Amino acid sequence: METSAPLTSGHTWFQKAGFAMSLVSPLACASVFVLVKDIYVLELAADIQVMAAAGVVVAIWGPTTYVLAGYCLEKGFLSRWFPWETWGRRAPWYLTHCVACAISTALLYFPPSWDPVVLCIWYLIWGCICAWLLAVQFTCFESARAEIYPTKEERSETESLCKITAGLGNALGLLPQLVVAANMTRLSLSLAGASFLLVGLVSLVSVPVLRQARQAFDPNAVAGCFIWEYLEVLRQPAFAMLCMYRFFDGATNTLLVNGALYYYTFVSGLSGSSRSVYITVTGAAQGIVTMSLLPLWTIFFRKRRQVNINKVCAGSCAMGLVAPIALYLLHGVLPDPWDFLVYFVLIGGSFTGQTYWRAIVLCWIVDEDCQAKEGRRREAIFVGCISLISSTGRAAASGILLSALSAAGLEVSNCAAECTGLADRDAMSKCREACEVQNFESQDPAVATCIQFFYFAVIPSCQLIACALTWIFPIKGQRLELIYEKQEEIYKKTSAPNTPAHVEAKETFPDVPREDSNAQAL
Repeated sequence: METSAPLTSGHTWFQKAGFAMSLVSPLACASVFVLVKDIYVLELAADIQVMAAAGVVVAIWGPTTYVLAGYCLEKGFLSRWFPWETWGRRAPWYLTHCVACAISTALLYFPPSWDPVVLCIWYLIWGCICAWLLAVQFTCFESARAEIYPTKEERSETESLCKITAGLGNALGLLPQLVVAANMTRLSLSLAGASFLLVGLVSLVSVPVLRQARQAFDPNAVAGCFIWEYLEVLRQPAFAMLCMYRFFDGATNTLLVNGALYYYTFVSGLSGSSRSVYITVTGAAQGIVTMSLLPLWTIFFRKRRQVNINKVCAGSCAMGLVAPIALYLLHGVLPDPWDFLVYFVLIGGSFTGQTYWRAIVLCWIVDEDCQAKEGRRREAIFVGCISLISSTGRAAASGILLSALSAAGLEVSNCAAECTGLADRDAMSKCREACEVQNFESQDPAVATCIQFFYFAVIPSCQLIACALTWIFPIKGQRLELIYEKQEEIYKKTSAPNTPAHVEAKETFPDVPREDSNAQAL
């Protein structure tokens, strides 16, 4: 009796690494997009009230871009210049938007003026543009993964590589900003902007792999109504639950990362180079923990196991709830701010398995949707919808944090501008040091209390909800086995040199003429 070969994309590890590289540039640019407003506020003394208002506008626009991006990717408006038969549905969007995003991100670090209001307007303009460009790139990445890699095992392998490239992307976006925070000058701003332009183009090496997202599909299987498509996918209980999870997951991670700069500044009393050093150490420690756990999670997900992986991941995530207890007990025992570093690493480590889980379960939902109706492929619709919810959680968390700090009385001076006129370098250095110390000492005690409240109460509460949603996720057992069985029936490899994707599509859905297929589907 013959046994069928295991279902696989046929990609080598080198090709999977190429796919994972598609995260480097957008994550580096996203790190800039997320942190630049805090650099504007803390280092350039941007008007915090105006910045809060600009942040609200970007927070509303940012999530909206994901649903627009998902819809546009499924319609394929670029097919006239990039034929689907050779380019697929994702690569053209990624190529064009990667280049544009690199330029836009660099411009965030070339503000035309240090005026407090002008800085806010500059952030508003380029922040809105970057939000759209990043939404397209992340949607391309997530939707292509579900289309190129057919099984949980391969998806977990790519996720392990994505953890590495994600760390690289975040580091490339964060480190130049820490240099700026340590030594704010026009030269450091310009050098950071130039570095972001180069880093933003690195991920173009992934375009050849993304071009293989060419699964056969029937353009008539997807309705043309924008609202109806998103309402229909949200009616699926499993997807609605995953959306709820991604909201709280996004809020938790945003508060954890964005609040760290404020914690080190206004609770630990750090500034300049010392603050940048501790943030770098925190990121390095988090990276070491993540890399240590990476082999364990990769091995766990690479094999088909008779266990409920939802409960395993929920239990692992719940371990992060000990972080506020550790912060409380270690305060005064460890030198400040090492107690906070332990807190950060504990929570970050507890979410390591969750990145695997959320990527895999989204692909399960997409697989189930494709299997329910022949020829229907709407990966980008699912990705756009869930990204809307996730980015809403991140934007809400960021807006609430800034608004809370503003209400607590946060006010800072632009130390770089105040000390620029001094000719002597030593005098300038002492002036900046005194100014930064004054920024810390002049704050209302309510500012430090506000920041601590987020880390002791708000973040653990969001994480607890995320753990509960992971535990009760409904795709498991027999339902999951059925998805595996049907996936083997419908998946076709598109990397085979003698089987062009348009031939597969034409043979599968012969009732749709080729010219009409391109026009409607793309």
